[in-house]
Amino acid sequence: EMDRSRPQLKFTAAGGSVDVKISCELMSSTNANNIVSRAGVDAVGLLRVEVTDSGAGIAPEDQHKVFGEFTQFDRNRLQGGGGSGLGLWISRRIIHLHKGSMGFTSAGHGKGATFFFELPLY
Repeated sequence: EMDRSRPQLKFTAAGGSVDVKISCELMSSTNANNIVSRAGVDAVGLLRVEVTDSGAGIAPEDQHKVFGEFTQFDRNRLQGGGGSGLGLWISRRIIHLHKGSMGFTSAGHGKGATFFFELPLY
């Protein structure tokens, strides 16, 4: 049995799916400008981690709030009343401190979501 308190599992019903994809892009002469400008430092590559679920998804009108402090959506129904609404805010802050980026995509409520972060490799 998986720990259902983890964010991606918390919002995905039993029988749903959670997929993790990890990729690494090494700097070459064709993509060097992309990596350096995205990370703002001299990096040798870029690490990207994506987590995609088939869970609750995020309604378009709520998407601008996702990384806000103390943000929760339908707390009692989706989260069983748990959580502080700080996890994504803290995660994004840590990623930014390491010159990376964090974001997400979701087609809307009930359609799952993909959260990702990218970190420069030195």
